[in-house]
Amino acid sequence: MKDLNLLYVFEALWRDRSVTGAAENLGLTQAAVSSALKRMRTEHGDKMFTLVGRRMEPTPHTTAIAQQLLDALAMIRNTLVEEASFDPLTSRRLFTVRTRDIGEVVHLPALMQRLEVAAPHIKVRTVFKPIDETLSGLANGRIDFALGFLPALETGIHRRQLFSQHYVCVMRKGHPLAKHELSTELFCEQQHLLVEYSGSGHQVLEKALIDAGARHQIKLRLPQYLSAPHFIIASDLLWCAPEILVQRLMPHFEIITKPVPLQLPDFDIGIYWHDRYHRDPGNKWLRDFIVTVVSDDFQAQA
Repeated sequence: MKDLNLLYVFEALWRDRSVTGAAENLGLTQAAVSSALKRMRTEHGDKMFTLVGRRMEPTPHTTAIAQQLLDALAMIRNTLVEEASFDPLTSRRLFTVRTRDIGEVVHLPALMQRLEVAAPHIKVRTVFKPIDETLSGLANGRIDFALGFLPALETGIHRRQLFSQHYVCVMRKGHPLAKHELSTELFCEQQHLLVEYSGSGHQVLEKALIDAGARHQIKLRLPQYLSAPHFIIASDLLWCAPEILVQRLMPHFEIITKPVPLQLPDFDIGIYWHDRYHRDPGNKWLRDFIVTVVSDDFQAQA
């Protein structure tokens, strides 16, 4: 594209799949984005993006050239980044964070509260994507950061550790084992609830249960964390969960915790971003801010 401004509009449309969303995130009017799209179509002899349902989806031509255009824009950004600036007090940038419901509960409240003062106009959107889509999203700018325990994120990825965690065993108050020491034998005899999803380091939990001979004791499998305590308080199921999440849940549910009587390693929660945006001033400011907020909040909860 001959006009650099068209590259920015292309990136926004590719990321947001919406003229309205692209306009909002670029600080432009919808008419301006529509005009830019019209110029793109003329220049390429292709519709570029077409309306499918409520989303502007890329054409095959756009999909074929997207990475080249995004790479070109990244090179331009890297060239200009030394002279670029980011003012958190005035920026209206939208940042997209890949996390699960556990991250939203544990990290987002404190982050949003602090952002109200430090960067009052910044917007945050959370998404959950499989690991392959997370990696591609970080690479093409549709995702700014990923938060969690994600050892499978490797290629072109930077990582900063936020804190270490361990698992605790959760049961309802009044559980038959509530007043007993939880031995490995007793633990493996019980029925278990397991939160599972591919690409996460938390798969170690299922492996530990299988290795301990409790493969057939996994009674309920869930894709999300926040529904789990509702099942725990209504049954005699056991649930192994990150301690920091359970601390947030305990004021709201009649649950107790015990040490997990299995050899489970501690695990590191981190923030991940792509090398392509490593020197982007806004990306750098927010990731440093997230590290500070999470560290402060974690120490306050300790």
